[in-house]
Amino acid sequence: MATPRNPPAGLRVRLLRHLRHPLIRNGYALVLNSGSAAVLGMAFWVVAARRYDVGTVGVNAALIAALTLLSTISQLNLSNVLNRFLPGAGRRTGRVILGCYLASVGMSVVVGLVFLAGTARWSPELAFVSRDPRLSAWFMLALALWSLFVLQDGALSGLRRSSWVLGKNTVFGAVKLLVLLLPAVVAMRTGIFLAWTVSMVPLLVVGNVLMFRRLVAGRVADAAPARASVAVRPIARFVAADYVVALAGTGLISALPILVLELSGDAEAAYFSIAWSISYTLYLVSRGMATSLLVEGATEPARLGEYSYRAAVQTGVLLAPLVAATVLLAPLMMRVFGPQYAEGATTVLRLLALSAIPSAVIVVYSAVERVQGRMLRLVVVTLVVNVGALALSALLLETYGLAGIGVAWLLTQAVAATGVLLTVLLPLWLPHLDARLLTRLVRPVRGVRERVRRRRELRLLRSDYPAVARALGLDPAWRVLRVVTTVGDVSVALLGAGSPAALLKYARTPAGTEALTHTGGVVDTLAGDPRLGAWTCVLPRRLGSARTARGDLVVVEELLPGEDGRAVLGSAARDAGVASLLASAATLHTSTGRAARVDDPLLRAWVDEPVAVLAGWYTDAGRSIPAALDRLRDVLRAGLEGREVSVGWVHGDLAPGNVLLSTDGRQVCGLVDWERATSTGLPQVDVVHLLLTVRMLTEGRELGDLVCDLLPRARDGAAGAVQPGNQAAEPTGDPLDDPVLVLLTWLHHVSGIVAKTDHYAPRSVWAARNVDVVLDQLDQLDQAGHPGLAWAPWGSPPQESTTSSA
Repeated sequence: MATPRNPPAGLRVRLLRHLRHPLIRNGYALVLNSGSAAVLGMAFWVVAARRYDVGTVGVNAALIAALTLLSTISQLNLSNVLNRFLPGAGRRTGRVILGCYLASVGMSVVVGLVFLAGTARWSPELAFVSRDPRLSAWFMLALALWSLFVLQDGALSGLRRSSWVLGKNTVFGAVKLLVLLLPAVVAMRTGIFLAWTVSMVPLLVVGNVLMFRRLVAGRVADAAPARASVAVRPIARFVAADYVVALAGTGLISALPILVLELSGDAEAAYFSIAWSISYTLYLVSRGMATSLLVEGATEPARLGEYSYRAAVQTGVLLAPLVAATVLLAPLMMRVFGPQYAEGATTVLRLLALSAIPSAVIVVYSAVERVQGRMLRLVVVTLVVNVGALALSALLLETYGLAGIGVAWLLTQAVAATGVLLTVLLPLWLPHLDARLLTRLVRPVRGVRERVRRRRELRLLRSDYPAVARALGLDPAWRVLRVVTTVGDVSVALLGAGSPAALLKYARTPAGTEALTHTGGVVDTLAGDPRLGAWTCVLPRRLGSARTARGDLVVVEELLPGEDGRAVLGSAARDAGVASLLASAATLHTSTGRAARVDDPLLRAWVDEPVAVLAGWYTDAGRSIPAALDRLRDVLRAGLEGREVSVGWVHGDLAPGNVLLSTDGRQVCGLVDWERATSTGLPQVDVVHLLLTVRMLTEGRELGDLVCDLLPRARDGAAGAVQPGNQAAEPTGDPLDDPVLVLLTWLHHVSGIVAKTDHYAPRSVWAARNVDVVLDQLDQLDQAGHPGLAWAPWGSPPQESTTSSA
């Protein structure tokens, strides 16, 4: 009897593999910390609402909000400094933490004194604090301790011990709840504030002792001398900008309850504070993942795009069901605090919960900007968004009540998230988006754009066709039937009376004219080559050419028989069709081929010129040239130089869309679109290009995705690859197993596309899925010392092997 499978074991393995990455593991720990804080925090306010009247809850909530706001000012946002710079602090780890602690305590004293001196002016409802010396003293001490309490979380996260943050804050939530239950605390007007602040003292002391004795001491003992990344000047620049971001961001969050207290009274402040506390725990989900992103992004900046995308996806997976549940259960959640809370705060809670989704986008964006050091832009975005949110909240609060604040917050977060997503995050994420998902997202837009373009081209061709038909003496009954979708600056249409009889090719640009001219020359040369014999029947025959009144070149070709290769190769006849095409291509390659050693002229044509096309494509769009292009050129040159190869005529774009086949795929009826053909090409590139494009067709994937899958597939013997100048070794069989051929084919494909059309910009979806992703993969393999970079020798693959690769 077969042993049954154990799905739970497989699930555990996948889960452990998922959690093994520090980005995910630490991010989840911080998210769980937020969840624990949410549950215990909600329990804390439920008990507070049951044991105190609404006015007392509102005053204490505002007092805690004031403490949080002043602490935000006093911390100088040094938690982000610890997250950003502690991973590289080495032996200076303890000094960096203590320096942040001392700076924050000093600032707390100054800020606390200023607040107490002007309480009657800042917040008259809290003026009683400054009139009570004991309460004032405790407020000052609590402010300094709370600043250290928060910075301790940043230090633990920077040390990659986010699980400690979870444990510490879970205990804190439980302890403050227990303190709130003490009769002596309940009897005090400020008992809620006292329970909140007293509970952190023992945890702060114990946590710092353990952190310095175990984590910091271990880091210092094992670390090399500190790197330049913890020098005072870069930290100071980071702090100066990030501090403004913190004041505008976290400061606003802390100021909203005070705003409600002053404008709407203590009852409204109580309702809003409870709703704000519940919804704010949703925001902490994205902040936890963003903190982990900041630490890991600072450790590996080259993988920031991948990490930020993964952080955003994991945030969405966790956040979406929580937001949905909060929106649906808002009345029940608020009723726990009392019927007056359900009546006064349900709507604002729903709006604030919905805003957590766009807020997550902004939080991830902020982490990206911090890692990249673009602090000025982050300051500007944060100020515009949060000042706008505060002004709109104040305006709508007076008109629509608490619901007005919810609308203001949701609206400003949504607009800001859309802006940063389109301008910063999406270009960074495109190489990492799921290919099938991305295809589904862009297909409707692409389809509309193609229909608009075909209609525009059809109108143009029909207007110019009568003059072209007269100039070429075409059948008067012929007319333009429909436009064929193409890539490039040449429009293609079918001509005929009722059914298609010929092809009309219309060059819309000088580049299109050059392509048509080159194609005509290639076809004429091959048609007259006696070595090819009967094979030339697959070539299109030109019926004539003319110029329009604007000087554009127009060519009319006979319509070859056969089915579109995309239809045949996408059907059950795929294998037969691939075999027929490889045999037809082999006739061209062997009949015109000659033995040659790869020398500098060939390397310039095969490698340097296509790389230069991509480099110019980047610079023309105002983008910097990726360093991986230089690496690509060096790798291909090293892999090709000195090899004994066969050089001859190649199609240059052998793909399903450029071939015509019999229905069963056993006969090649036509090979069209020879604009990238050359007489000094490498035949294996034609073969690999066909195999890759067939897989693109049948698997519904982009070329870049396929290439990234194939690059690590170097043979086990790749480390012993033949060095430049050596003789070729035995054939390797499947050409898709040779990274040299795969990369060279990819280079010719993408450089050919960007050379013949300007439809694709460096920041387009096509570029991200087909160009950027491959260059990123090359960088990662290079940094990892992957054996796939030790290119192996290759020879002409057997026909049966290449057929099976499709």
